[in-house]
Amino acid sequence: MAIAPVNKFISIAVPVAPGLQKLYEVPTGTSALVLYAQVANVGVGTYPTVTFLQRRESRSTGLRRDIRVIKDVEIPPNDGVILVDGRMVLEKTPTTLDRIYISGIQSGVSTVTDVSYHEPLGVATVTTIGNHGFSKGDEITLGGIAFTCSNNNSGITTTIFPDPQTSYSVIKVIDTKKFVTTVGTANGITHFYNPAIHTFVRAGVSSITRVSTGAKFTATGGSYLPKTGVLSLTIPNHGMLSGAATKNVNSAVYNAVSGIMTVTSTAHGLNSNSVVKILDNKLSFKCAMDSNTATKTYPRTTDPASGVFKSISDVTTNTFKINVGESPLVNFDVSAAIFDTSSGIMTCTIGANTLTTGTSVKLANGSLTFQTGGGSVTYPQPSNSGAYNTAIGITSNTTTQITLNVGSAGATGIYTFTSASSNAVISGGDYAHTWVGDDGSGGVAANAMQSANETITIDRGSLIFTCSQDGDNSEHGYPRTTDPAYNTNLPIIESTTNTINVNVGVSTSGGLVAPLQMEFLASILENNNA
Repeated sequence: MAIAPVNKFISIAVPVAPGLQKLYEVPTGTSALVLYAQVANVGVGTYPTVTFLQRRESRSTGLRRDIRVIKDVEIPPNDGVILVDGRMVLEKTPTTLDRIYISGIQSGVSTVTDVSYHEPLGVATVTTIGNHGFSKGDEITLGGIAFTCSNNNSGITTTIFPDPQTSYSVIKVIDTKKFVTTVGTANGITHFYNPAIHTFVRAGVSSITRVSTGAKFTATGGSYLPKTGVLSLTIPNHGMLSGAATKNVNSAVYNAVSGIMTVTSTAHGLNSNSVVKILDNKLSFKCAMDSNTATKTYPRTTDPASGVFKSISDVTTNTFKINVGESPLVNFDVSAAIFDTSSGIMTCTIGANTLTTGTSVKLANGSLTFQTGGGSVTYPQPSNSGAYNTAIGITSNTTTQITLNVGSAGATGIYTFTSASSNAVISGGDYAHTWVGDDGSGGVAANAMQSANETITIDRGSLIFTCSQDGDNSEHGYPRTTDPAYNTNLPIIESTTNTINVNVGVSTSGGLVAPLQMEFLASILENNNA
């Protein structure tokens, strides 16, 4: 027997936040009728304007069309404007998706530059770029503020606040650019403010110019980090640094904690705008992890510096510094181990990890306990292992296991794992690296690096992003004429075969705040088509 469609009335009552705001999206399997919608001016002595639109999106192409129901209508004080008084049909079909949006223009809108959130009190201290003009007790709206949730186990790494939209009260004014409001608890999840998140949409054809040759490129992807100002563009096989010069390395000192390597290259001729790529396995070191026994070459193909041109710093006539990646001390517990004593191969289950084949770890002395025919033994020890007090190469790995060639040494017969002490597997760490060179005598590493200087320009408004400040509801073109990257030669600061990075300037704007002046009210009838 067929089940009759279920009709449901819903009511939407929210403040109109600064920027473009999504109010409603038709649920799956539903058609909807907007029966009534209005915006009221609840401010004092203000004349805000409002635009109300329906956005229809093709679900196959992603193309959008905005249908403006009413545009820039002014609302007098203590008055309202009726946006819909009748029936406005919205659909969600296999080909079409409808949403409704509102955009308000009002006085007193400020740009947020920082938010300090206290969990579990639910109190937020908001900093604005200009004078906010608020007093204690004022009703306000907030929008487009991005947070990262560091201890969130739900898989969501970034959230845009507030959602759902609501209004708040100022509980304390610290100074002209800082105030405090209560936004509610987040159930134990700590939040950290991010500047506005930018999502790449597309780039203009041939909008990237290589200054040295005039060659034109089209970016197929990109990202922007407001905190660092780094713009990363995907340009397949761009070849911009193909003419890089090859140079020798006389010596190098690596700090595993900071990831900084100080390179000596006599009369290298580089400057602060240069980028350098250390060629794979050209630099040789010995390491205190294995008591300076074996010579190891870097960068390995698994290292973050492999195949990457990177910017340099602290440049002198013969030296410079380059960040080749940290090697922090990370310990793992062993929950299971299989030891083939005849081959010397041991497979350890250590849980989730990012270790890779070809890198090395160390087994804490006497950390593993096995049962043998002769009784219980701890491993590794000088008498039963080639892995005692030394680095061991990872021969294969999975997301939870590593396989090591520990050598048979004095271990014979069947070894059955029984237990392990904490932190049995040691990865990375602040081990001293001693320069060896390429001939084992501390000499010069010939032709060990490539260097280049390369700049690009970006056409005005050619990189299209959406921004979390307005909920990713509209597209924006960069660089604008007011941006530091406009009409400027931008040095490449990092490059791979298919990507380039340039610094276009940091951005601390990440959200908007305004006095509560407009409130939206709508009645919607949903018809379940299932």
